Amino acid sequence: MIELVDPRGPAPERSGSLARRRGSPDALRRIGFLSNEPEHMTGPHFPGYTRVLEAALRERLGIDEFHLEVKPVLSRPAEAAMIERFSGFDGVINGLAK
Repeated sequence: MIELVDPRGPAPERSGSLARRRGSPDALRRIGFLSNEPEHMTGPHFPGYTRVLEAALRERLGIDEFHLEVKPVLSRPAEAAMIERFSGFDGVINGLAK
């Protein structure tokens, strides 16, 4: 028998609750994606993953508006103007594919 052991020890038990939700997923209509880096020709990339998420969210929840912004430099925060373009969206998914 093989036993997998985490070198960090046992995972701590969660004592808190999940973040408060904003209501029904049926009310979602506008979702933004903020990618921390541009697309790459090979390998994983978040902008490509957002296209998969967009298709799933459109099909499952009927979301009809998406917006993607890509930060020009991974290690720098998004500029205020970029963040402002997400104003009025129901949610923003931020990520990086590595």
